[in-house]
Amino acid sequence: MPTATKKCLFCKERKRNEEMKQTPNRQWFCDSECIAKYANQKWQRQKNKNNNERKKEVKQNDLAHQHKLTQKAFNRMRALQELAEFKRLGIEPVCISCGKANMDWCCGHYKTVGSHGELRYSEINTYLQCNKYCNMSLSGNISGNKTTRGYTQGLKDRFGEDKAQDIFDYLDTFNKPAKWTGEQLIEMRKKFNKKIRELL
Repeated sequence: MPTATKKCLFCKERKRNEEMKQTPNRQWFCDSECIAKYANQKWQRQKNKNNNERKKEVKQNDLAHQHKLTQKAFNRMRALQELAEFKRLGIEPVCISCGKANMDWCCGHYKTVGSHGELRYSEINTYLQCNKYCNMSLSGNISGNKTTRGYTQGLKDRFGEDKAQDIFDYLDTFNKPAKWTGEQLIEMRKKFNKKIRELL
């Protein structure tokens, strides 16, 4: 009859039953040293898990971090929405500020995120814009210059004077406090990412 053996839960070595140590919860080990090492390993894993959960909680409550991720998702969603709208209309996409086509597209904010954070996730405040020239080099190119019409005139050209004025009025009078929690931003980001997947 073959000798009954057990495998150590920590080092995985097999020994005869009588040479093994069994803990009260019916776990088998080579000796007390393996029991201690296993207990320490288990404790370390739990400690790491707790640390990771704390880090996750800290990141969730870090509004700057959450805004960065959520803004990135929103901006991408809006650029894709705008491109889809131009396609629906059957016209070539152009920058809202300079009117040029075939550019490095991005989501351009009419009222900036820095000074009007309450409008950072507003679709009414964001339209397709070229990134390097109008958005970055000209800070949105709101008023235009010698060679470009500017964002304000771009809205009038695209939507007409009356609708453009409605947009300006809305943006000028919108004063809802810009207060979001980390949890709210995460939920918003999920919705933005879902729309992105639908638009791709």
